[in-house]
Amino acid sequence: MAVQKITPNVPPDSHQHVDTKLRDAKKIRAAALAGVDQAKLVGSTAINVDVRSDVLVTARFSSKNPDDLVGEITGLWRRAQEEFLAIGRCLISARGLIEIEIAADLAKRSLTPAERRRLIEARWGEFVDRLPFKLSIASQLTQVARALDDGRLKRNELPSTYSVAYQLTTLSDAELEAARRQGGIVDPSATRARVIDFKRRIRSLGSDERQHLQRRRERVLQGLKRLSEELAKLEDQLGIQTEE
Repeated sequence: MAVQKITPNVPPDSHQHVDTKLRDAKKIRAAALAGVDQAKLVGSTAINVDVRSDVLVTARFSSKNPDDLVGEITGLWRRAQEEFLAIGRCLISARGLIEIEIAADLAKRSLTPAERRRLIEARWGEFVDRLPFKLSIASQLTQVARALDDGRLKRNELPSTYSVAYQLTTLSDAELEAARRQGGIVDPSATRARVIDFKRRIRSLGSDERQHLQRRRERVLQGLKRLSEELAKLEDQLGIQTEE
């Protein structure tokens, strides 16, 4: 008995559309899997850099309508914030492990506190040298993560860029409160230039206020000296009158 092959009634251009989608999917998959083969040599250790997720994130969504991309862009924006916080916390953990390792080393217990600090800094520098960014960036990332975990900054105040968030950590507690009252500084929309300008202005005012207080203190001290001299004269006069 012959088997009849039934061909579904599909518009001619739909086959071409499906083939195009399949080819695109294959390209994306091939590009993602190829990322596994990338490696970064650090010292004598080879570290495999898996970039498949990065490829898939950038290629997973497409639309001819820009409104459709609002949610996608918002998600990526928030993801950037999550990632630099995660990196900062990892750096804090790594630093802590280095300090614990040195403290537990019996051969290092005879070191002075200054020698121990220098050794920690040297080990920390060697560790950061193995990372894809400089020591200054590592310091900024750790300070941002620590400020958030210590409660100096709130999550809903944090900019999504670590360099802007770091500038907020350089403000004192009093300056942070002043920035919150002003608005637009301790805020996700803050820019690096805006924070630096605020810091410059408030510290300039602080310097002027300090000079004013110093001048006032000098006037008070001079007044106290005059009063002390006048009091001594009165006591002398009272002493003479009493003796009389």
